[in-house]
Amino acid sequence: MSVEQWAIVIGVIVSAVMAVAPWMLMVHAKLAVLTATISSLEDKVDKLIQNNEQRIPMCAVHAARLDTIEAALEHIRERLHEIG
Repeated sequence: MSVEQWAIVIGVIVSAVMAVAPWMLMVHAKLAVLTATISSLEDKVDKLIQNNEQRIPMCAVHAARLDTIEAALEHIRERLHEIG
């Protein structure tokens, strides 16, 4: 190949790279943002899971108290029917 042909080939390649480079940089930036967002969401989900694991025993205690209160209310309701 002659110098002119090599210049044409190199010119075409450089033109193609210059045409594609902004798109590649845009895609890279969007992927970086998505990666950061997913990492942030992963941290938030981990925190929610941890909080939920800590809350389950408390919910069980509250459910037991609610059952006790409901039993007491039923007893009071029966006593009111006996009186009235």
